[in-house]
Amino acid sequence: MRITLKNIVLILGFVLSGQIMAQKADSTSTNKVGEVVSYRVTLFKKKLNLSESESKQFFPIYDTYIADLTKAKKVFRNKWKKKPLETLTEEEANEYFNDALALQQKEVDLFKTCSEQLKSVIPMTKIVKLASAEREVRRKLIEKANEVKLPKTKKKTSGSAGSNVN
Repeated sequence: MRITLKNIVLILGFVLSGQIMAQKADSTSTNKVGEVVSYRVTLFKKKLNLSESESKQFFPIYDTYIADLTKAKKVFRNKWKKKPLETLTEEEANEYFNDALALQQKEVDLFKTCSEQLKSVIPMTKIVKLASAEREVRRKLIEKANEVKLPKTKKKTSGSAGSNVN
């Protein structure tokens, strides 16, 4: 299963955009986002053949997995985004490599945890279809987002003094 950072961020953006967009006064935009989010749920239900009961239990687990995965990737990206790979010293390259391996291990660990939790909700035959379903859902969500022309959201910057992470 190979999921790129860009794709995870896109999926998470769709998942969380309903909450972000709900704060905006423009109800048309909110309706469009809600339409895409609801479309995502429909796609997963169809692709994995989820019953209503399975669906109600699946999405909280899966959405938590996606949020945790996105958070881990964001930490890595924020640490290294201002440092082009071509300019890394040998020491920095070593640190980057170790961070990248740690991120990959975190991805595996999160997927393993998610899969373990999903075992009590859906059969393993549906869990093994998850990667394929994610790719298909991602592709169709991009098409749908382009179709409804979702507005771009501005990134919020945090001015908190406690943002220094070791």
